[in-house]
Amino acid sequence: MLMKKTFVLLSFLSMCFLAFCFCTPGNANDDEKYKTIIKNIRNTLTYMHYRPQVINDNFSEDVFKMYFEKIDPGKRYLLQSDMDEFEKDIHNLDDYFNNQDLRFYHATIDTLFIRFQEAKAYSEEILKTPFDFTKDEELLIGEEVVQYAKNKTEAKDLWRKYLKYNTLSELVRLQEDSTKVGVPLVELEKEAREKVSENISDFFRRQLKLKKDKFLTSYINSFTEKYDPHTSFFSPQDKDDFDVGISGQLEGIGARLQDKKGYATIMEIVIGGPAWKDGQLEVGDQITHVKQKGEDQVNIVGLLLDEAIRHIRGKKGTEVTLTVKKKDGSIKDIKLVRDVIEQDEVFARSAVVEKDGEKYGVIYLPEFYTNFNDRNGRDPSNDITKEINELKKENIKGLVFDIRYNGGGSLEEVVEIAGLFIPKGPIVQVRRSDGQMRVHEDRDPSVLYDGPLVILVNELSASASEILAAAMQDYGRAVIVGSNKTFGKGTVQQFIPLDQRTFSPDEYGALKLTIQKFYRISGGSTQLKGVTPDIVLTDLLTYADISEGNSHDALPWDQIKEIKFDRWPAKFNLEEVKAKSANRLKDNAYLKLIDEAARYYKDTEKIDRFSLNLETYKQQRKVREEKAKMFDSLDVYKTSLKVQPPKHELEKFKTDTVFQERRKDWHKNMTNDFYLEESINILKDIS
Repeated sequence: MLMKKTFVLLSFLSMCFLAFCFCTPGNANDDEKYKTIIKNIRNTLTYMHYRPQVINDNFSEDVFKMYFEKIDPGKRYLLQSDMDEFEKDIHNLDDYFNNQDLRFYHATIDTLFIRFQEAKAYSEEILKTPFDFTKDEELLIGEEVVQYAKNKTEAKDLWRKYLKYNTLSELVRLQEDSTKVGVPLVELEKEAREKVSENISDFFRRQLKLKKDKFLTSYINSFTEKYDPHTSFFSPQDKDDFDVGISGQLEGIGARLQDKKGYATIMEIVIGGPAWKDGQLEVGDQITHVKQKGEDQVNIVGLLLDEAIRHIRGKKGTEVTLTVKKKDGSIKDIKLVRDVIEQDEVFARSAVVEKDGEKYGVIYLPEFYTNFNDRNGRDPSNDITKEINELKKENIKGLVFDIRYNGGGSLEEVVEIAGLFIPKGPIVQVRRSDGQMRVHEDRDPSVLYDGPLVILVNELSASASEILAAAMQDYGRAVIVGSNKTFGKGTVQQFIPLDQRTFSPDEYGALKLTIQKFYRISGGSTQLKGVTPDIVLTDLLTYADISEGNSHDALPWDQIKEIKFDRWPAKFNLEEVKAKSANRLKDNAYLKLIDEAARYYKDTEKIDRFSLNLETYKQQRKVREEKAKMFDSLDVYKTSLKVQPPKHELEKFKTDTVFQERRKDWHKNMTNDFYLEESINILKDIS
């Protein structure tokens, strides 16, 4: 849960490490490929983007700023002298993009590589010497206060403070460890410093393995995102990862891996997958070599994890032999046949909730998934149809459709899902840049579920989620419950392969391109404004700057004509339902505490420096922790809801222990869910 995260600021080390990706120099042969990619992207943007741009000096200035925010976001590597040199090209980037000129790209990456090597050397030298935590100095972290180092001496000192801060954080953790009581400070400082040294050494090891085309994405997307935040270049590998994520399915051995000091290490065995069925792989095993049938063995030790995974992954039915170092040190060859692995957490799921002797259904949809590569793959409309049919057998009195944190997905699927709740009719209007309109509608006159319905949303319900919520609100079919508004993404994207010979993303990747805007059937756009729920409830994201309106170069809001549609026959008075909810929640202590917590977490984002004095740091940390303790009760909120799995899942509960534990976890969270509880209360009001 969100309350479980303490301070984002306290994980500053890991964020800064992950924010920067380095690469080794490329070769001249790559340039022709890069130029082709940029040329095809430029042409595609010009002729197909919803809002074509005038690429001029103003455009170039914005690209310049965005590019350096991507490649050196903490201003930790480049010097001010580097930036002074690069700024000579601040009005040339438009020309470089139009002409596929890579000189600026190479100059920045080559310089960054030099600075990266210097930072590595600084770190190794700095971490050899104990830190003095009695001095009064600070580490600056805020965007407004951090500046590029004027010279290498200043750069080294900035790295000293950065490493000192992380050593300080580790030192305080050790001091609070009950097994370290009585250990002298000097020994704890040494242990903390060695831990930071180990972490940063591993960081540099991974970064130095990256290839140059990793930075090409940042360079190109500094141009594409000037068109709008959702237009971006995907390398072939990125596109493949996207497809896996949006489908909820991948082909492989059924094991989750993590990088442990250069070894692809088994973190989890997926129930039902080839590795689980074979029974020889275990958590903690290290994969050292991979052999495809009929090919030579490949050593994957030291490879980046995503590269190692690409050797291990493969098509269903293909054979792979893994050489594994077991936890006892023995070496073993394990032969597996790959299969399709489903990521259960992506797919729609349901539960039965009992309150005051009545049963209600809950369906949670994490995303509107789709399988681009398999027409027979799973889709949410079919899954939700099955879940509703099973819930109806339980004689539910109402249904909560939970799409909180659902960032969207397939437009076709959301139209299908909306159609499950209404007779045939329009669901959403879509407009192209030339003004041509299309109405997506449900053509099936049947209604799968006609009972009381609540749609539960929050600030991270976006795109397809907003289409569903807006349509149900316009029809008067459901009561929309949630935060003050949804995300506000009212645009439609399409993937365009950049290889114009094969129209495949396998060689040059693909461009995710904004081609349309969508509008409610009542005429308003959800762009920027999102969907305002019928019943608004404060949550932890209420004051967070995470919506579309905070994105650079987001498309504007506008409105078109309403189209004809028949509203759902009113079975309740919405104003009365809202009044009942307001009366029920009047002076609610939980909501007041949520509001206070949301404001507090918003304020923590303004912190732009940390003390590097041990005693001052501990005092400041204590103040923050004591403040945060005020909100601990939010995590232990207990509803009166009784949550059970639907009957059709009971058999799987008996045979799949991982599935059982995941469902139990979800059910437990539901019994602590204030927003779900109020949604059930609202269902009672409209029943």
